[in-house]
Amino acid sequence: MPIEGWLNALPGPETGGVDRDLALLAGLDYPLLSPRAVRRQVTRLSAYLGVMDDALRRALIGYSLYTRQLDMVQDRATKHICRDGCGRQPLGCCNRSHNVVFSLSDIMMRQPTGLALRMGDALARLQADEGAHHAGGAVMGERGCPYLTATGCPLHLFKSPLCAHYLCATVTDTLGGAHGDAAAPFVAGMRRAAERQIGRSADFTEPGLIEAAVEMFAADGDGEADGGTA
Repeated sequence: MPIEGWLNALPGPETGGVDRDLALLAGLDYPLLSPRAVRRQVTRLSAYLGVMDDALRRALIGYSLYTRQLDMVQDRATKHICRDGCGRQPLGCCNRSHNVVFSLSDIMMRQPTGLALRMGDALARLQADEGAHHAGGAVMGERGCPYLTATGCPLHLFKSPLCAHYLCATVTDTLGGAHGDAAAPFVAGMRRAAERQIGRSADFTEPGLIEAAVEMFAADGDGEADGGTA
């Protein structure tokens, strides 16, 4: 699995911070991830990010656990729509550098908290690391997102909040057609998160979104999204 492959490749000896991070993060609820998968991800990222202060490291690990679940949902529910039904190929919604969390104007106008700013800066570095590991297709060139390749996006854990949550009208309509009214809470949560102006670390995620996805699949009698439960 691509995510596990990158986690396994991360350098960094386990330090005392790993046990503290596990105590605070591993016991939380992750509907689509097994306890083993959560512990593995927290352990590897905690060791890799060990030089960071506790608040930043834990915020980033928590975000990665959230985006891993969201990536699983999109693997099942949306990525095939983007691949097969996008009318704006080859760039689609990756036609700009939406991977950047904060522009200079964002910083001047919104005045994000220090932790939010540091998360945005750290995500840029982690995107470069993750993208370099997963890069398997030719980069699309200077236009659009610098990480978009001919085989899609290589980022799974450290997309920007906008990239992780954005749904175009085609995807929204297709989800409604496939899942009926059960898709509405998930679509609404994705829209809120994509449109939110980030000012705090809590703004990087949408409460209840993964649970809404689980309910969307359960309404179809399909159970939970597959994968990531090792």
